[in-house]
Amino acid sequence: MSSQHPLAAMSPHRSAPPSRPIAGLSRLVSVRALPAWATAGALALTFASGGGCDSTAKFGIPTRSFSDLQVVTVFPAVVEDNGNITRVCGAPLQNDPVLQPNGVEFTMNLVSTTLSNPACADDRDVSVKHGEVIERRIIRTGGADSTVVPSQFKVNLQCVEPRTSGVNASCPTGITVDNAPSAVNYKNVAARCNPQRPETWLNVALMIDNTGSTTGFVDSATHKEDSPLTNQPDTLSPSDPADSRLEAARTLVRELNDQDRLIGYYFNEKVPEGVAVAASDNLACVGGSSNGKACTTDADCGTKSVCVYGGNPKGNSFENLARPDAEKLAFGNQPARKGLLLGALEDTKIAHGGEGRSPLWKALSIVHKSMTELAPGNRHVVVLTDGPDTCTHGEDLTYVSSDGKCRTPCQTTDVDFAAFRQAIADANYPVKVHFIQWQAKGYMQPDAQMMEIACRTGGTYQFLNFQEMNLSSSNQLTDSMRRAVLRVRYALSGSWRVGLKLQDITPPHGQIATGEVYAANGTLQYLNSVFDSLANTVYKTQTSWKFGIGDGNEDRRLLFRRGCAQSADCGGGDACTANHCDVGGTCRKGNAPDKMPCGGNVCCTGVCQADCPSACK
Repeated sequence: MSSQHPLAAMSPHRSAPPSRPIAGLSRLVSVRALPAWATAGALALTFASGGGCDSTAKFGIPTRSFSDLQVVTVFPAVVEDNGNITRVCGAPLQNDPVLQPNGVEFTMNLVSTTLSNPACADDRDVSVKHGEVIERRIIRTGGADSTVVPSQFKVNLQCVEPRTSGVNASCPTGITVDNAPSAVNYKNVAARCNPQRPETWLNVALMIDNTGSTTGFVDSATHKEDSPLTNQPDTLSPSDPADSRLEAARTLVRELNDQDRLIGYYFNEKVPEGVAVAASDNLACVGGSSNGKACTTDADCGTKSVCVYGGNPKGNSFENLARPDAEKLAFGNQPARKGLLLGALEDTKIAHGGEGRSPLWKALSIVHKSMTELAPGNRHVVVLTDGPDTCTHGEDLTYVSSDGKCRTPCQTTDVDFAAFRQAIADANYPVKVHFIQWQAKGYMQPDAQMMEIACRTGGTYQFLNFQEMNLSSSNQLTDSMRRAVLRVRYALSGSWRVGLKLQDITPPHGQIATGEVYAANGTLQYLNSVFDSLANTVYKTQTSWKFGIGDGNEDRRLLFRRGCAQSADCGGGDACTANHCDVGGTCRKGNAPDKMPCGGNVCCTGVCQADCPSACK
């Protein structure tokens, strides 16, 4: 990039449309344009007691500035000139329209400085929503006085290339873009926080990976989750040695508003149903006169004591509850309910007890169903996981182990990716699903199935390359995870969507093939010179508007893929041969695993046949 600051180099057509600062009540239209929370508490008017107008009347608006621009995720899309953007998430399902992407959609957060929200005393969501006021100007699209229009944005794709192993590829495609997008709009999920209006509250389920790969219970040769009966712990192989996922969970709990409702879960093969509620009331006060008293928050303990995990004579009562009963007690917005999740994060069963394979889709199907029953309105599931489902038939199940014995799917798993995908489609996607995937030694590649579910539900997907980072300290893993969670948190109530046309994604023009995961390296900027904080803060001190290879080899490139529909899309013949299309719409170059089902038969050295007796025993 040029050394000249981007706002200083703006051409006239990138400046904001005419828009006057809101400086008084001389124009009633300006007051009407303010959001409800601003007009309710930001206007301070004093009238004389006699009913006349007081010349000392004052009008004030909370002072907010931009503090960050976060690019969260990207998906293939149909980008229309009229501003509409439609995600294209994979091969069409039954009754889906057949869409051909002509570009990509970026999900972006505009983040502000501290928010003064009179309706919600401690509003921790500092993302900027459509219609809110920044530097005395209303942020909005549409109309003659819009302050957010496509010509004010610049997308610079320095490289779009296949996301293969490693992060030092030489960009063989040569795909680059330096242009304004065709569409920008705001996708609203929930209105600004108001304790008196339940429709403004967020309902969030947090799912935490507790499988063998997180702690090192993996096959010693392949580093994959194989069989909990044969695996031995390998202290050199845990995917999350710093327990970064637990600190990320704490961050999400802290950053949600007090009115937002939350519940936690953890999942692995050994838990009944594959998933359990993460809640613990095994907490007691330490210190002072309340020492030993059962508690849920520090407020229960007085000024000289703190509430910590353990010490409750009754232990954790949630261990004896069936999941539905535990859900009813654990889900809620009171501090004590959130304290149950925070207490569970201290439990060694969750923090250090991961074992077994990953029943991801069975666990997510249960949590998804529970969220539709527990909460109306704005529902989200946030999944923290290090890899794919390893319990159901597919490319990621180990059919032939290093000990030469056959492996079968997990006994408690009866929901696979295809079944879950169809079920949520039939329900019209009532819950948004967000994935944060980090690398494990046995699962180095981003998971296209997670990408597709995030895309279809209106959620987000992020990939953290833990195994490829050059670590100077374990804090780098924790910091990377925490930043990813904050990006999700600010997207929960709504996000800005930027639609960029991309010729190379549409055959026969370009090189972006179906069935392959691509990585985009570049920047996304909002170049509106009327906002001083963009130049003076965001582009000088922040890096979230950049997506590429960062310090310590952290890979913040944005990942996307166009799903294949059949093996012919990949140059193959059927589900067993080389270059076949898997159920998640990804082209697989090698043969499918021996023993993987193909209709009523099994794959064997690339051929679908009745049996494969030589594979294992």
